[in-house]
Amino acid sequence: MTPTTVVAGVGPGLGSSVARRFAADGDDVALFARSSDYLSSTADEIQAETPGTTLLVETDIADPTAVASAFETVRDAFSPVDRLVFTSGSPSAGGGIVDVDPAGFRDVIDTRLRGAFRCLREAVDDMVDGGGGTVVVTSSGQSRRPSEDVAYAAARHGTRGLVRSLAADPGLGEADVQAVHLIVDGWIDKPSLRDRYPDHDRWMDPDQIAERIHDIATTPGTVHANEIDLRHPRDEPSF
Repeated sequence: MTPTTVVAGVGPGLGSSVARRFAADGDDVALFARSSDYLSSTADEIQAETPGTTLLVETDIADPTAVASAFETVRDAFSPVDRLVFTSGSPSAGGGIVDVDPAGFRDVIDTRLRGAFRCLREAVDDMVDGGGGTVVVTSSGQSRRPSEDVAYAAARHGTRGLVRSLAADPGLGEADVQAVHLIVDGWIDKPSLRDRYPDHDRWMDPDQIAERIHDIATTPGTVHANEIDLRHPRDEPSF
């Protein structure tokens, strides 16, 4: 049976690279994004270059009803979810506890933390019923250290706790559900960042990161990953 992979957060960078990598294996790949602007071009590339089948799902992961509907759309079009890669982000609210805009703080938490919870809940339910699967949630080094941006730090620390708690759940282990917190501790190469930071010289190739995610999700065996730290070879570790 063809595996069903959901990539939540398809944009110019890691999300599209992940979608292309799984589609290259012939997976049925559902692409989630808030806007359809980038979804169509990514889907066209996948259809032209890979044997995989794509499904475009425009959804706001900050909306619980929209997330539930998106996963139901995937089940109707393909099958229950076997793999979830959550790469969704949101604009930073910026600032410390006194300066941060409360509405901006809420938006960051709704997308990065609550959005992850909603997607994980839907996917893990399918995986338990289906005999196993893998969820990979990408994060950053800020999930393990303080930050002047309290909204971003709160979301990242919360997401790390969420995924590590899933990984420690003995019931999910018995069901062969693997939950991985993937720290991408560096700058992912994409045109918008290169334009803004022309002097930066330690870019991480999104296709290489996608290859690592693919390895994690598709390697069978008796060993589950929990937390993995990826960084540029000239950057200092975050731990």
